[in-house]
Amino acid sequence: MGSKDEWLKDEAEFEALFAEADAEPAKPRYNPGDEVVARVVHVGERFVQLDIDGRDGLLDLVGVETDKPEVGSEIRGYVLRYRDRTFEVATGMPRGKVDLGALHTAADGGIPVEGRVVETNKGGYVVELGGEVRGFCPLGQMDIRRIEDPTELVGSKLMFKVLEMRNGRDPLLSRKAVLVAEQQLKADETRKSLAVGARMAGRVTRTTDFGCFIDLGGLEGLVHVSEMGYGRRRPNEIVNVDQMVEVEVLRIEPAVGERRERIGLSMRALAADPLETAIEELKSGLILKGTVTRIQPWGAFVELTSGVEGLIHVSAFGKRVASPKDMCKLEDEVIVRIKSVDQALRRISLAWVDAERLEDILDPEVTPPTASLLVKVIGVAVPQGDEGSTGEASDGAKAPKEVAPPPAVGTLLNVVVDRHARFGLFCSWRGGGEGL
Repeated sequence: MGSKDEWLKDEAEFEALFAEADAEPAKPRYNPGDEVVARVVHVGERFVQLDIDGRDGLLDLVGVETDKPEVGSEIRGYVLRYRDRTFEVATGMPRGKVDLGALHTAADGGIPVEGRVVETNKGGYVVELGGEVRGFCPLGQMDIRRIEDPTELVGSKLMFKVLEMRNGRDPLLSRKAVLVAEQQLKADETRKSLAVGARMAGRVTRTTDFGCFIDLGGLEGLVHVSEMGYGRRRPNEIVNVDQMVEVEVLRIEPAVGERRERIGLSMRALAADPLETAIEELKSGLILKGTVTRIQPWGAFVELTSGVEGLIHVSAFGKRVASPKDMCKLEDEVIVRIKSVDQALRRISLAWVDAERLEDILDPEVTPPTASLLVKVIGVAVPQGDEGSTGEASDGAKAPKEVAPPPAVGTLLNVVVDRHARFGLFCSWRGGGEGL
């Protein structure tokens, strides 16, 4: 037996140890069914050792169909039991290992169970959970969205949550609850990078007349039809359901009351401007075929190439018209001539070309606009009030106001064709003269 001093020293050390233990923060306690986030410490052939807030955990890999986790990564699971100072965890209950006791635990703790859909009826799905144990999943609890063909899921292995044990032995299941939980986890991760101006990848979930919806990862956004690209096409002509697309976040409107959060997206913001690509080809005088996309009181818009539109002003149809609708209708294919291109304002002015005269207009003997011709002056007309009038053109039309002395009748001129009209060609020559 030691001295009194040694005994007092040992007593002080014990008190210090107790004080240190009391100072440590209490480690959390978990009950069966609790959801936990654990860090992977070691991965073996059958078991994964976990750190659950400083406590030991163990995950049995038997029945787990996903890839083995990596050391240092985090996994989510559910506490099955506490045994030998270790929490036994499962990411879900595999099919074949489920009995009534396990189903009651799953129902109380919200632990997903694996099942195979064996048949469907008017109310929902019959799901085999293992052995003789079967459950029922109502049609509305099978997915987040409406299922068009219920039979397509027959034979599928899926994860379900047990909503309740009816009569203590009949499991009422929900796959929707599992999907909602997964969606929330993805949403939490997506929000870390969600911001106005962010570029993100997403999957097309559905198309409508006004745009398409994109799954960004637990969060859904809308690309309005005006932001799906350049030009005017229907959403289902631009993208397909399940197609992966790149988008830019335009705006984020938080949920207010019963209104859900709104995320506005754009595909157009990341697309190349087709006008910049085609600008070198779109020259004044070029004759093209296009499609009428819009009609307004002041003119008709024509798509010349994908994403590039021009306007036929109401005054550019070659004759007086009360409305552009008198000349064309939506989706008509029409022949037009480019009058001018303003890249800065993104405006292309067009003129109507009579399709019945197209062969003549394109005939090399007649020559298209910008061609050079040798012509003979047969008459000169000057607007009333101006001096120098020497006569009229043969069709009675008055020539534009002269900016230079008019040539004499009979003079041969080299001219350039400026534009076509139903009644002839407007031409100009060096020195600023114009004629018909």
